[in-house]
Amino acid sequence: MTCDRYHLVSIVGTLLALLQCTPAVAQVADAHKLLAEADRLAWLRVWTRAEPLYAKAREAFIASGDERNALYAEVNRLRGQLPTLAVPEVSERLSEYLDNPLVQSDDRLRLRVLIIKGETDEDLDPSLSQRSWTEALALAQKLNEPAWANRARGELGLVAFLQGDTNTAVVNLGQAIKVAETNGDTSSLVRWLTLFGHGFVELGRPEQAFDFYERALKVARAVPELQMAFMTLVGQADALAGVGRLDEAEALVKATLAEAAKEGALGYQAELTVRLASIAAARKQTDQALEQLSRAAEFANAAGGNRILATIGLERGRLLREADRPNDAERAYREGIAASRSMGERLLLPRLLAQLADLQLSRGRRAEASELLQEADDILEGLLTNASSPWVRGRILGSMDAVVSARIRLEGERAGSDPARLFAVLERARARSLVELLHSRPLSDVHRSTDLRAGERRITALQMQLLRTTNRTNRQRLLDEIFRAEEALAPMTTELFARSRTSVRRPVTIRAVQAALRPDEVLYEIALGEPASFGIIVTRATARTVRLSARKAIQAQADVLVSGARGGTDISSAAKALGATLLTGLRELSSHRRLIISAEGTLQQVPFELLEPSSSRRLLETHVVSYTPSASILTMLRTRPASVHTGRGALAVAASPTPNMGTNGASGSLGTNGIYDLNAAQLRPLPLAVEEAEAVRTAFGAGATHVLVRDTATETAVKAQPLGEYRVLHLAAHGIMSTKVPARSAIVLRPSETEDGLLQAREILNLRLNASLVTLSACDTSTGAAQGQDGVASLVRPFVAAGARAVVANLWAADDTFSAAMMREFYRELASGGDIGESLRRAKLRMIETFGPEAVPRLWSGVLVHGDAAAIVIPAGSTAQRGGSK
Repeated sequence: MTCDRYHLVSIVGTLLALLQCTPAVAQVADAHKLLAEADRLAWLRVWTRAEPLYAKAREAFIASGDERNALYAEVNRLRGQLPTLAVPEVSERLSEYLDNPLVQSDDRLRLRVLIIKGETDEDLDPSLSQRSWTEALALAQKLNEPAWANRARGELGLVAFLQGDTNTAVVNLGQAIKVAETNGDTSSLVRWLTLFGHGFVELGRPEQAFDFYERALKVARAVPELQMAFMTLVGQADALAGVGRLDEAEALVKATLAEAAKEGALGYQAELTVRLASIAAARKQTDQALEQLSRAAEFANAAGGNRILATIGLERGRLLREADRPNDAERAYREGIAASRSMGERLLLPRLLAQLADLQLSRGRRAEASELLQEADDILEGLLTNASSPWVRGRILGSMDAVVSARIRLEGERAGSDPARLFAVLERARARSLVELLHSRPLSDVHRSTDLRAGERRITALQMQLLRTTNRTNRQRLLDEIFRAEEALAPMTTELFARSRTSVRRPVTIRAVQAALRPDEVLYEIALGEPASFGIIVTRATARTVRLSARKAIQAQADVLVSGARGGTDISSAAKALGATLLTGLRELSSHRRLIISAEGTLQQVPFELLEPSSSRRLLETHVVSYTPSASILTMLRTRPASVHTGRGALAVAASPTPNMGTNGASGSLGTNGIYDLNAAQLRPLPLAVEEAEAVRTAFGAGATHVLVRDTATETAVKAQPLGEYRVLHLAAHGIMSTKVPARSAIVLRPSETEDGLLQAREILNLRLNASLVTLSACDTSTGAAQGQDGVASLVRPFVAAGARAVVANLWAADDTFSAAMMREFYRELASGGDIGESLRRAKLRMIETFGPEAVPRLWSGVLVHGDAAAIVIPAGSTAQRGGSK
């Protein structure tokens, strides 16, 4: 019902009251006034206050013989009682109402019943909810009720998310939020912003969820009736717990639970009690956590909340398994699976199946485990297929890591002499988002709508204002505006990615990988797992598996090594230990001098060149080490059509920040809060960046090199270049990683009148490159958020997706002087005809020889080559000016 209709009902009710012709007329007038106020509160979703008004109106309409309005009030009264009733029973009663001839003959009454049934069924059975909301959308459009039509569209987005269709969810909810902002539908705005927050928590990104919860609460505070936003507060508690702020989460949960108990809201009491259990579990208070889960199950059973019961099953199973109670754990998992299946749920079900499968594997029940994992894998594949955005796909894989881990355990233990099945499991998941991008049409070829371009320009303009603003209040206002602009852009970018997708890819085979390898190369894919990890070793002629230590043990050793390398401390013991763990069984190293590493997210942060196998020599001294996100990526890079270049050899960009670039001392933050609150004044100058650009010019010749330095190194100038014609792109600049929002990670160039100077990951995807090499001579450019088998959401991936064959990037902070010297040696080696991997190796060895003990691993070991390290940028015997391609 639209707001105009509410006003009309109210006016009619008032006129009837004024007439006061008879007591019966007065009674009817009072009923209409009650109905108008109840409808107003129901529109705001304040059902606890609306429900008693509907009850009184129903009695009055029954007394006056108004069967239609009595039924209308009864249906709404039932919705108001929903938190204290069993959802399945309410759903069944609403189905009976839909069969009522009065409802079938009255479109407006039917619309109301459909809306309430759609809301009721969302936690019971999304497919039933979808049917109700689809019919409600059609009816609302027929009745010219745009506000209700928009609500139906938004709720269909929620249903799509529950069914695993993230594309439809983002598009529908994003568009619905935009309309809700314009038509003043505050309660829907609060609800949908909250749901976006829930989605990020579900996908393991609680930091990003805070933005949505905080905005939802800010909107709610503007309406007196929306002060207690239960659903938002539940989500905020989840996010607080997700980032380790347990005391704050517990205080919020207890306060909210007290309010939910006052209102008799069974569903919210169940949800909040589950949160108390999770907090207790995080504190290792297992008995207390299990007790809370039992209480939560009682609330959930009374409310008929299947999704809550599935959540309880997953958490109880985990705790019981840790407590060495496998039989109880199995029962808990099966109860959760039953609840998930009954509602067609797609996010919790694969995790439950994977956990039960892993439990059965530990008991030797391989056949059942295999069957469970096949179902989980099919669901996961559906989720990935329905996620166009590479960042969403990465988050899904990260949140579903248990599914892939269980498959690794199953296939690894039975691999024996044939590693094909384990290899197939890894390649279906590893670097999935990047593989899909490489299989898709280049984003630069996809038409960008006018609205999308306008939205991108809006964000750029706001960011430029932010860079120039020192006032804290104005900065916060601009950040809020940027957040809303980003939110409005989400459905359009999702549609853009969807249009870029082509046919479904076929997984690469071991034989195809072998054909792409050189005779002197060995590919080493490492799959971490519990209680054991596995390695797949592939050469041109052979393929086999090796059993490795458990995930926790390997990660612990890797953490010690990486921490020491970053901090500049002695790492010799750590390098030997990790080398013994990972390389002892790699006998192929004695006959192959090029090692290609493919590992999941956490191990992608490890410089394998530091490792020492059986000898006391580092791999750097004996082997060319490179990295590939997956075997599929390496094969694709080597088998796609050869690059055709013009005489343009290299584009060298040196973008050192200056004080007038930034905010003149305004406080800002880098990394964890995203890059939008960037304070360029905090970025140190890079005085030797220009020297790096000159080293590139020397290697390729002045005639084949275009240089952008100092004031000319703007984002506008870089984008204006014919980037697809250069064999090499060298970017000497600051890199800023956003682990919170990977799409915002950026290379910091100079701003201009039309660009903010932040060449972001999502913008890089829109570039058309044809480069044999992209060098990111910047801090942290090959690090980022680790997303399980999908890898690290670094700046390497968008450059590969945009067309780079190999990317050289740094795991951590670079030293300007050392970096310039090493880049000079690197390009000197390339100019002599060396391939990328060998040239980088020799440059590092030269630096160690030159600087001696001062050349600590922190200075050079983080600089890695990703992709095809065997590519030759300048063929021996050619001149750079002639532009030889490879």
